[in-house]
Amino acid sequence: MWFFGKDKIKIPAREKLEIRLEAIGGQGANSAGKILAETAVLEHGFTGNHFSSFGSEKRGTPVKSFIRFSTVNKPIRSASYIRKPNLLVIFHEFMISSHPEMFDGVSSETDVLINSKSDPQAIQLPKGVHPRWLGTLDATQISNKNKSGLNVVMLGAMIPFLPELDGKKLEVVIERYFTKISNQEKINNLSGFKAGWNEVKVKATLPHQDRLIPEIHQMVKMGYENAPFGGVILNPGNSMLKNHEASRKGFAPKLNPEICCHCGYCDLVCPDYCFVWELNPAKKSGAELLGIDYQYCKGCQKCIQVCPVEALTLTPESEISESNKFSLLRSSHED
Repeated sequence: MWFFGKDKIKIPAREKLEIRLEAIGGQGANSAGKILAETAVLEHGFTGNHFSSFGSEKRGTPVKSFIRFSTVNKPIRSASYIRKPNLLVIFHEFMISSHPEMFDGVSSETDVLINSKSDPQAIQLPKGVHPRWLGTLDATQISNKNKSGLNVVMLGAMIPFLPELDGKKLEVVIERYFTKISNQEKINNLSGFKAGWNEVKVKATLPHQDRLIPEIHQMVKMGYENAPFGGVILNPGNSMLKNHEASRKGFAPKLNPEICCHCGYCDLVCPDYCFVWELNPAKKSGAELLGIDYQYCKGCQKCIQVCPVEALTLTPESEISESNKFSLLRSSHED
């Protein structure tokens, strides 16, 4: 039994548990799934399995991690997609609107945990989604503060939803799993794990929280009569239909225009041409860098590494204003 805030949370131990982790490649969801499965099987003696689903590109793209285990030692023979999870864990809040299909199979018996600085009852869920308990914590900020992995913070936050597992045993597995990192990094990971355990807020879902209507992009319908010859791409650079904020891990480059020397090194290494330039005929100094079009930025940080004057710094998303993010986007598209 767990107590958080004003709500009394009682989740009985279950004979079989299915967990689905939804994340962005690079956030450590695959490792988190392995740690959960190892805790269930090796530390508790349960039967279980774990596997993940991601493409060859992985980093910056959606990743799913699946964990099944049985507390009564029934054989786990299924290695298929988990469609009706007991616990759904979302590593990036922006994915709620960008990938609403994550909530497929969520019912009134499903608990949901989200990396978000918002209160659980302030989260807007897609239409028709009514989970049982909803938990939130600012895992990105906790990870940054403790210099730990985001995945260990999320693992700590999962403990209230998993009465079947002993949190202390999960802590032992985390320490054992990361054997190749330094002692200081191990201490940081355990600190982040405990902070996630202590700082997660869990509340009952309100009836009116399913107000989010996903943005739908209309694509050109093509068939055998109007498809282009030879597979020609008529709309190159079609990532403009999406916002790549979900590909970043809570941080993004921020430009300080006062010290920028407009050398263009950042643009040379940027894989997605995120930088917006302006050519002023009145000046003979060449093009000037106006800023970053964050719609295309995946947070790879290559620009930060090559900047010779440190005009680009890694900054938490919360410290970059919405107007700063999207004013350049609008002006560049209008041009």
